[in-house]
Amino acid sequence: MRSVRTLTGVAAGFAVVVLARRIGLAAIAAQLRNLGIVLPIILFTGIVRLLLQTRAWAIALRAEGIEISQWRLIGVRLGSQAAGYLVALGPIVSEPAKVALLHNPTGMAAAAPATLFESGAFWFSTMILGLAGACSGAFLVGNSRAVLGAVAVLGLGLWFLVRRRSLLSPILQVAGARAPKWLHSAEQTELQIRSFRDRQPEAARKVLALDSTSQLLTLAEVAAVFWAGGIDFSFFEILAIEAGVRVVKILGAWVPGRIGTDEGGSAASFALLGFSPAAGLMLAVARRVRDILWCVVGIMWTAASHTAIPASTPRATQPALCIEEH
Repeated sequence: MRSVRTLTGVAAGFAVVVLARRIGLAAIAAQLRNLGIVLPIILFTGIVRLLLQTRAWAIALRAEGIEISQWRLIGVRLGSQAAGYLVALGPIVSEPAKVALLHNPTGMAAAAPATLFESGAFWFSTMILGLAGACSGAFLVGNSRAVLGAVAVLGLGLWFLVRRRSLLSPILQVAGARAPKWLHSAEQTELQIRSFRDRQPEAARKVLALDSTSQLLTLAEVAAVFWAGGIDFSFFEILAIEAGVRVVKILGAWVPGRIGTDEGGSAASFALLGFSPAAGLMLAVARRVRDILWCVVGIMWTAASHTAIPASTPRATQPALCIEEH
């Protein structure tokens, strides 16, 4: 398995080299001169997104009676992201790691639904952004069939995402004993997310609002590339480009670090709308620099957190579980 990951990484790195040669070194060099403008903006939006998502997680945990230091939650989030960044199928690793890195076995059962809901809210807002971007892309292309198809997919996707009943339970009932274990696990995850939403509707709305706001900040990153290059753009264009980038990221999740997939997807998204693929490559490079920085900080925090046992002290006067950072 390790040899497969190594070969995948080498192949992805080679693909980046081929992509750079296809785009042209001169065009890439021209765009990279704007990196000094774009990178600080992407780092700033990354920090704001980190704070918003961590705040959303803290609200979800507090609704379950768990109080955790905001700084500790930031460390846990970065540590789990680092774990997911270094392996294939990163989200499958990073999401469970968020609960495990809390270092509080007695509170894991209570922390899991809140953590899963916050993650689910993030992916829900990601899907909404992707579906809206698909509609924008169809309108920009000007193909009436594509527009109708995109609107139909958007409507169907929204219906599946917001419906009150479980999506996976009917599938398991049909599959019966033939249903794989991962499908049972997925159903349990969905039920925990829905349970939190039903039990804590106000907290659920706040979490979704914060995660949705953090998603909109990614559009500002795309706009920064256009602005730095002096390129005219519209809101629908950056929405379509970001949606295309997201789709490629999801499809490339099996590649460790998404090496090559982020760069190729970003360049292709720009090119499909008639913009320079070098601008898309610069966006991917700036985001990768930020991701690597977050990864380093997450690894450092995880290593430091294992040098001491964090204190977990339940309050005697309250039923809530309190995890304090010392």
